[in-house]
Amino acid sequence: MNKHLILSLFFFSFFFTSNAFEVVIKNPSSQLRTNETVEIEWKTVAKHLHLKSNEPIIVVNTDGQEFPSQIIYKGKKSPQALLFQVSISAKQSLTFMIQKGIPQSYPKKSFGRFVPERKDDYAWENDRVAFRIYGPALIKTDGPSNGIDIWCKRTSEMIINDRYEKELSGNGSYHIDWGNGLDFYKVGRTLGAGAMAPYVKDSLWLASNFIKQETLDNGPIRTTFRLTYSPFNVAGKLISETRTISLDAGSQFNKIEEEFIGLKTSIPVVAGIIMRNSTDSVIINKQKGYAIYIEPKSEQNGNLYLAVISSKPWDNIFIKKQHLCSLSTYQPKTNFSYYAGNGWSKWGFESTKDWLNYVSTFAYNLRIPLKIRVN
Repeated sequence: MNKHLILSLFFFSFFFTSNAFEVVIKNPSSQLRTNETVEIEWKTVAKHLHLKSNEPIIVVNTDGQEFPSQIIYKGKKSPQALLFQVSISAKQSLTFMIQKGIPQSYPKKSFGRFVPERKDDYAWENDRVAFRIYGPALIKTDGPSNGIDIWCKRTSEMIINDRYEKELSGNGSYHIDWGNGLDFYKVGRTLGAGAMAPYVKDSLWLASNFIKQETLDNGPIRTTFRLTYSPFNVAGKLISETRTISLDAGSQFNKIEEEFIGLKTSIPVVAGIIMRNSTDSVIINKQKGYAIYIEPKSEQNGNLYLAVISSKPWDNIFIKKQHLCSLSTYQPKTNFSYYAGNGWSKWGFESTKDWLNYVSTFAYNLRIPLKIRVN
């Protein structure tokens, strides 16, 4: 082979490997996976593309169609991972190319922010659901509460800013449905819609409102934030808590990572959902990792369905202190991860069966993750 051809092939090979690489996603399960997030470590992306700082990249399929993507930082100064979402049939494999290029402008499908103008709320949402948690300024009027609040929505548009603007200006309370949903969930001094607390000496030990908030990433695919709580009493010992919450586009569920600081030994913890009556409907499957609670039906607002899910079996699931409690063991100096979320009969979940199907499928998919191969 002539040396000019060899040289040309070398430069072609170098250009290709420097400007694009292949990622194969395989669904090993027997379920269709819809809008599931794929996460690739940034060091893998940077290595394969020989990236310099701040070089833009895109994700395309084999037809050259660009897929929305997001570089996440996880609160650090440098990129930590690349995200994009796929829908993939059972046992199917799909191939994508990650390459240098200027991305299109993607619609924001996840968003969160600190809301100091409304007594230090932190509110977040995606194109399916919305939530908030209470900050320090609210304690003076409402007392302490570290539970998760639900804002029901029935639109794929982002609604947080609009609802707060109308509420605070007096142009429309978010406790009334003006066409895209409303806030009718009650939290009080409870864990609300799936927050976690130590469960020691047959009691729940609740923290107060968060004292610090940090937005780590903010769309278009994933919004992530971290809350810090001041030390609180757990059976005579002071411990503190950090709570990191992520919400991906298209999902009904938050991923929640809990860290309890100041422990020398393991303790039992529960992810809890407040129950309105002891006879309310629940569906539990300890082995498959989920606990479902159905709120009493409202003639005006319909049915609200809640759940907590773990990728592993819960140690136990029981009702205590007016909560549906999913019990596990927390090990010191670790993060405990689980999922909490909700569905609404006025948008996507007309019956308990619909919600059960969604929850059981979500739990199943957690146990059988997509397989990712980088070529």
